Amino acid sequence: MKNSFLLNTRAEFLKTKGTAAPWLTLLAAAFLPAINALILINRPDIFVNKLHQDPWLILFYMTWKNGAGLILPVFVILINSVIVQVEYRNNTWKQVYASPRTYADIFFSKFVVVQAFLLFFIIVFTVFTILSGYFVNLFHSEYLFSSHPFRLRVMLVVISRVYAGILGVTAIQYGLSMRFKNFVVPLGIGISLLIAGLILSDWDKIVYYPYLYSLLLFFIGSPSQVGSLGLGLLLVNSVICLLLAASLGCWDIYKRKERG
Repeated sequence: MKNSFLLNTRAEFLKTKGTAAPWLTLLAAAFLPAINALILINRPDIFVNKLHQDPWLILFYMTWKNGAGLILPVFVILINSVIVQVEYRNNTWKQVYASPRTYADIFFSKFVVVQAFLLFFIIVFTVFTILSGYFVNLFHSEYLFSSHPFRLRVMLVVISRVYAGILGVTAIQYGLSMRFKNFVVPLGIGISLLIAGLILSDWDKIVYYPYLYSLLLFFIGSPSQVGSLGLGLLLVNSVICLLLAASLGCWDIYKRKERG
């Protein structure tokens, strides 16, 4: 059973070859670091003093603030659609369901692929952020990136929290992408829910809104309102959202009358 799941998951990875998934991951991961690098290069008069005390940590927070709140959720929405659409585009869902596989195997083997691309995005995004600092230093040595150490432990803690915060959204969007043949539907739902969350960010019940968990967990520890929400509550809610959305998604493909 275990070997079968691993082989099926490997087959799902092979299906992503020739799709937009790898390029989407790289482009999405490079976007913000490139933008921030251009800003730092063009406005040293403003940012040299701002980054003087701890350039790596400040650059990290600059990049991940928008990454956690916007780029990462949008990437999750898009990557789910790209991976699931492989079957719809090739009209192979009926073949998949006719194979000797359980519904859980079909559902979670693709979900593992989604998680792998998500982790790949986070790693590449962090690497590009570091490279952008060195790139900026080539133009303006006064930024002092090359003479300051990385705050690796702090960075890993924040990245882990952001990843935990986005897990519920990955399960929701994966379930929606599996449910609707037209990729525009899960895409539109996901973007709408994300925008609604950003608009409602000051709402006192935002702790129950999964599309903002990655941003809220990024800000944990800050003296702002979101920093006072509580790390434990957000993490628990995110895990509950992940388990609930994944269970409903798996149950949906089991009960669905028309498949593919």
